[in-house]
Amino acid sequence: MTHPPDPDRVQPFLREVHYPVSKRELVHIAEQQGVDGEVLRALRIVPDRTYENQEEVNDEVALGS
Repeated sequence: MTHPPDPDRVQPFLREVHYPVSKRELVHIAEQQGVDGEVLRALRIVPDRTYENQEEVNDEVALGS
């Protein structure tokens, strides 16, 4: 099981995203912005769906899918 990244490392990125956003778009934006590797890995394993807000993404990242 993958350990989720520290929420303080994820929050700045998630605040800049325009919602709703798909997982694919979320990962693409993260790659474009050059986010930390640990954060990018966490985003790549969240469920493939559309996220309506920052909290939904945060919840999935915290679970460490």
